[in-house]
Order: sequence, then C-alpha cells, then structure tokens
Amino acid sequence: MSLSEIFSVLSDDDSLKIIQMIVDHRDPKINDFESAKRYYTRLSKLKNSLIIKRKGKSYEITAFGSVIYDMIQTVKLAHDLHWKLQVIDAIGDRVPDVERQQIIESLIPDKSIRKTLIDTRIATLEPIKVD
Repeated sequence: MSLSEIFSVLSDDDSLKIIQMIVDHRDPKINDFESAKRYYTRLSKLKNSLIIKRKGKSYEITAFGSVIYDMIQTVKLAHDLHWKLQVIDAIGDRVPDVERQQIIESLIPDKSIRKTLIDTRIATLEPIKVD
C-alpha cells in the first residue's frame, strides 16, 4: 500500500473514529456509524492498510497503527496550535535564533513539536555539503 493510499484511508472521519475507538478499547459497532456499508468499508480499508487487525471477535491496533495513531495525535495538536504556529511563521528571520527558540519554547507546550520546529530551523540554516 502506498503512502498516498494510507493518507486516503486516514482522510475519512469514520476511519479516524474507528481507530480512536479501538485505542480506547471500545469495539466499533455498526450502530456507531451512518450505515453498515460505511462501517464495513472503513474496517476493511483499515485492515488492508495494516493499521488494525482482527483479534478473536474484536479489533486491535497494530504496531504500524500505533505509529499512525501517534502521528494523528501530533497533527491534531498542531491543528489546535495553528495560531501559535502562525506567530512563529510571522516572526521568521526577524529575531535572532536564540530569541526565536525562546519564543517557540514559551508558545508550544509539546516537546516533540518544539523539537521539530527548532530542528527544522537549524537544518535550513546549515550549509548544504557538496562533494
């Protein structure tokens, strides 16, 4: 399955709902969805993409699914912080890197997102090595 196919599976609210229910140890039921077809289609796509698997009469998240779930949580958090991220974008190169890092640390509560913002900035400042 290609990366774009995985994103396609994840772009559906019902698929995200199923993943969350499984992570919360609640088995998804047909009644939780608009129709049986939508329920079975999403379950099938999630199983085919190896995000969930059947275990007995219930479903569980796979190791790959756990990584995907963590990614989803990071995207949700980034979405919740979008205005703070826009502030960081607006600052751009207007302040020295030390001050920019302090601003990031004061605005962004999540250590992983802070690290990404700081590491990405450092990577863009480093000269590209040419052999």
